[in-house]
Amino acid sequence: MCNQHEKRVVIFDLDGTLTKSKSDLDKEMASLLSRLLRSRCVAVTSGCSFGQFERQFLSMLPKTANLSNLFLFPTCSASGYYYDKKRRRYYRSYSNLMSKRDVTRILQAFETVFAKLHYVHPRKTYGQVFENRGSQLTFSALGQKAPLHLKQKWDPHQLRRLKMRKLLKPLLRDFEITIGGTTSIDVTRKGVNKTLCVAKLKDHLSVNLPSMLFVGDALFRGGNDHIMKSTGIKCVQVSGPKETKGLIRRMVAG
Repeated sequence: MCNQHEKRVVIFDLDGTLTKSKSDLDKEMASLLSRLLRSRCVAVTSGCSFGQFERQFLSMLPKTANLSNLFLFPTCSASGYYYDKKRRRYYRSYSNLMSKRDVTRILQAFETVFAKLHYVHPRKTYGQVFENRGSQLTFSALGQKAPLHLKQKWDPHQLRRLKMRKLLKPLLRDFEITIGGTTSIDVTRKGVNKTLCVAKLKDHLSVNLPSMLFVGDALFRGGNDHIMKSTGIKCVQVSGPKETKGLIRRMVAG
């Protein structure tokens, strides 16, 4: 078992790991992360947009949190945001924006798959079903603002989305297609996925792979965190925010 106390950089998934799906960071988790930031570099990667990061995550952290040690990688690490201490704000370090042509192709591919599966959209949706996040296009079956209890019932074992992903792959060979959250499918440019944050942090912080740790709730085969195992860094599976809190407590205690 790895010695988590030796890890200099800890990378977390967001939804299902630090928070419930698209829910605000709770006070206890915010406090624990603030303590962890005193001694470690912390990164968070998620399929959400940077705007959602600001609302759901950043705004919930204590004002005393050391943001210089916090790195954010929205849209499955298709873009990265680092903190500028002098200006007291985050800036985008890199991005992999998709073209309008890319977006059109992806939408057409989804329509083809829906027809093959005889898929009918729910009668009631909450917000956008497709959201263009610049470097990522996200399909959310019930809409971006659907209540959590409804999302948890729609595809609890990912079977619907796995079928969709299987049919999308030959239509979008030059894109990455991952299952995210509870009802989402995320599409980014080829080679752009969560693992990108590992390479970026390795170079930016001049750290080696053994000093990095990833924590996520979907490291199982088919899960949207599974690809992180290909990086060579230590990966720890958690069942949700409660287990993540226990892990962080052990790290800050050491």
